[in-house]
Amino acid sequence: MSDLEFFRIETAFLHRLMDDYFVRLAAGSHVKELIASGKKLLELEKDETQLNKMLDEQLTHLELMAEDVIPEDAEGVEGKQLQLEKMVNTLANEYRLVKKEMFGLVEGLLHETREYK
Repeated sequence: MSDLEFFRIETAFLHRLMDDYFVRLAAGSHVKELIASGKKLLELEKDETQLNKMLDEQLTHLELMAEDVIPEDAEGVEGKQLQLEKMVNTLANEYRLVKKEMFGLVEGLLHETREYK
């Protein structure tokens, strides 16, 4: 499974998690954190879409080079590959932070719920 496919699965999971707890988070003292996390998740989705587009373009470029449709450019391909790898790593790190933040919100809510019982 590719990293980008994993991000899509993770994003869907985080959306379901927030949907499941949205009403209780929005009604409590966590509304600002909920909004901030939602915005961060949206930005990550935009970054993932852009990165996916760039990866598709890189694959198309490599295919054209392999078919001798365009001249080989090993240095250009290597530079682009390094840039893409860096972007994937950055995206993965940002996903971890947002995921941790969202889990913290839900965990705090569950802890508060247990205290009131």
